[in-house]
Amino acid sequence: MFKIDWTGPALDDLREIDAWLEREAGPEYSLRILTTIQFRAKFLKDFPRGGRPHRDDLRILRVFDTPYLIRYRILPETKSVQVLRVHHEREDWFFQP
Repeated sequence: MFKIDWTGPALDDLREIDAWLEREAGPEYSLRILTTIQFRAKFLKDFPRGGRPHRDDLRILRVFDTPYLIRYRILPETKSVQVLRVHHEREDWFFQP
């Protein structure tokens, strides 16, 4: 089993998603989406290669029933998955770290 490490930028993404959803759709919806994102990330504990390959050893995991994608990398030497960013599928994030 792998452990999940959330980077600072990924946690910032979650805070921004939360703030936007609370403002635009309400706190209940925001909580539901954030819970879904975190639950989906836990999938990577048992299936670190569950996301599709992207570039530079990065992978992308779709969060079901949401427009969000989790960008991550596998660190086999520490048996961990590093969540790098969480993005809306329509967001232009190709050049972001």
